Amino acid sequence: MGKFTYIAKNSKGEIIKGELDAEDAKKAQDAITSQSLTPVSIKKATESPLGFITSKIGHVPATEKVMFSKQLATLISAGIPISRSMHILESQTKNTTLRKTITSVAGDIEAGLPLSVSMEKYPKVFGPLYVSMVASGEAGGTLDKSLEQMADEIEKDHDLSSSIRGAMTYPIVILIAMIGVIMYMLSTIVPQIADIFKEMGGELPASTKFLLKLSDVIKNQWYLIIIVVVGIIYGIRTLLKKNQRIRYGWHKVLLKTPVFGKLMIKINITRFTRTFGSLLSSGVTVLEALNIAGDTLQNEVFKTDINEISESVKNGATIAEAFKKTKNFPIILAEMISVGEETGSLDSILGKITSFYQKEVDANVKNLSSLVEPLLMIIIGVGVGFIVVSVIQPIYSMTNLF
Repeated sequence: MGKFTYIAKNSKGEIIKGELDAEDAKKAQDAITSQSLTPVSIKKATESPLGFITSKIGHVPATEKVMFSKQLATLISAGIPISRSMHILESQTKNTTLRKTITSVAGDIEAGLPLSVSMEKYPKVFGPLYVSMVASGEAGGTLDKSLEQMADEIEKDHDLSSSIRGAMTYPIVILIAMIGVIMYMLSTIVPQIADIFKEMGGELPASTKFLLKLSDVIKNQWYLIIIVVVGIIYGIRTLLKKNQRIRYGWHKVLLKTPVFGKLMIKINITRFTRTFGSLLSSGVTVLEALNIAGDTLQNEVFKTDINEISESVKNGATIAEAFKKTKNFPIILAEMISVGEETGSLDSILGKITSFYQKEVDANVKNLSSLVEPLLMIIIGVGVGFIVVSVIQPIYSMTNLF
């Protein structure tokens, strides 16, 4: 018995997604058709123990998605049929995963499926936001504009992520270098000092004993350290992925950390308002736009807030009223949304909010290295200081005996 995910159509032509347990794909198909549904896609849900490595295999870079979206928009605006446009792009795409996906999507389109429905079958390449923008463009006859807008969204999000990674590169390199120096000291210099301690005799301080034991493990049992570190990383990753409550608690702690907490809040607000505004301007309904924009966020605290906002709006509250009930979105956001609702220019207001917080994020990212460096120096200083004290203390104690 295995778990299968599926996409199907009902009698009204509506797309239905779900998952079920079945012995094989044939039994899964029979179960779907028994519900008066027409299967579009059936896939077995599998998870490898090396998922954190294999998830990177077959990855489509953001730059490839941007280029694909812009080129497809250009071809469609030129009046070239979608299926032919896909075949043209198929021959030009270098990324293997994207090229195979384009080939499959082109086949689906020739079989009569809409572009958005076919793209929905490949969530690792085309996420919910992408599919919704395409579906909106298909419904409104503005597919080329929706694709161009989607390209801009991907590009902006990629630039945001790249700027954060760039700001953290220098501190991470320094930290890795210092860890390397400490590891070298523990594996080569400390063992030599250990021989001196043995010749001198006497009782060693607890910190020195710990240092010598750590040195022995690094020198003779280094493979155990690698196994333990990999095991801890995999365990934490699995726990955070599987347990929503633990993930929520961890993300809540991250939002309260010095330096990074405020930056994470601003990043989540920027991503949400940009996505929400783009979806609304494309004609997506408020509830659907809220749900999709919430799914694009990685922080569980903000995702939970968006779910609560969506429920409040579903029960009759205005968007501004729903936002005022949350603790993590600033009150100014709710007030500006209120103005947008009253004037009928919510998407425009959301664009202004995004622009404001984007500038805040850019300013914080530029100062990130200078803010992190003092904290980094403290951590490194504590580590080096511990080694120095652990080495000098017994030597000083021994010399006092003579």
